[in-house]
Amino acid sequence: MRSPASDGSVWARLPHELGDAVRPRIPEIARACVDGIAAEIPEYSGSFGRGPTRVAAIEQTRRGIERDIDRVGTPALWQADRLAEFRGHGREAFHNGLSREAAQAAVRVSSRVTWRWIADIAREAGLSGDVLYGAAEGMFADVETSMAAISEGYRAAEAAMTGTGERHRRLLRALLGGRTPAEVDGLIAASGLPVPARLAAVAFRALPGAPEFPPGLLPEHVPADPSGDPPAALTPAPDPDLAGLVGLPAGWTAAVGPLVPPAAVPESFRVARRALELSARGLLDNPGPVVWCRDHLTTLLLLADEFLVSQLASATLAPLSGLPERRREQLAETLLALVRTRGSAPELGRLLELHPQTVRARLKKLGELFGSRLDDPGERLRMELALLAERALPGGE
Repeated sequence: MRSPASDGSVWARLPHELGDAVRPRIPEIARACVDGIAAEIPEYSGSFGRGPTRVAAIEQTRRGIERDIDRVGTPALWQADRLAEFRGHGREAFHNGLSREAAQAAVRVSSRVTWRWIADIAREAGLSGDVLYGAAEGMFADVETSMAAISEGYRAAEAAMTGTGERHRRLLRALLGGRTPAEVDGLIAASGLPVPARLAAVAFRALPGAPEFPPGLLPEHVPADPSGDPPAALTPAPDPDLAGLVGLPAGWTAAVGPLVPPAAVPESFRVARRALELSARGLLDNPGPVVWCRDHLTTLLLLADEFLVSQLASATLAPLSGLPERRREQLAETLLALVRTRGSAPELGRLLELHPQTVRARLKKLGELFGSRLDDPGERLRMELALLAERALPGGE
């Protein structure tokens, strides 16, 4: 039961020689860790002392130590899947009838045993005291973060058994459904959550055949029902609370709506669901499984009503209709730069990477097509919106 680092920068500063020296000894260290846990913690003595459970514990410990040693000399931050793993240890301890204190003590014992081995190996390899100090610093940080994750998973399992999970789901449904403030306040009080000033709604989408939502990706205090109807979650602190969603398996996508007062949660959820829809159609550029609506507000606004925005584009850009496709693209590109910057031909040329004479020819043609509309601020705004919407719409540039 080894712990991951809460801050990989400590491990990243250690020399590769430390990892090279420790790696061949990891199977021995893992056995020593399990023996130490069995000897010092009565709740583990029976299961870790013999049989298949001992073999499985040694293998799990070996993998954990390998992952830790792989961070030596390699810049890396705490991984969300490792957080989830230690929350899982906490839930597993609860369901196996172990105490939370015993599960946390196992982390301390394992870390202490591992540290003794690493210290001896480092001295044998002739590594400096600074290396030993750095390894100790990294391991102590690991212990604290791992124990907190175990506690969180343990409490989550307790909550599910005592009905807190169900109260959280009721709160989630009430807020998404726009229930009255009095009803919501009562459910917040019953859930045990502090009354949040603002909340972000999270919408989930799973493709047919996708695996079940993995446990442990969301902290226990987040009201969530990712497999419900509709699949959703709520959080007052999206960035830390949703960090684990980077571990969503293939086929799953999540969209995080804007932070809003509790009464406006249905709107946050509506925006998040719209973002999921646009992302599925390839109209939002997001590199991972999580779509943050705050990064796509302009596109979400432009495509809030695709029929109206297409009407705006058709009416506003009518002078460009009938032109050959390539010519229309060139003039639309120049028109967007013009209405955005009101720049001169040389300025637009630098922006578009074109010769000023080419830009002058295009500006002359645009003047013929749009006339005095190019000097009207209101018309220029409509042109900019229409051109941006045209790019964002299916079939746009």
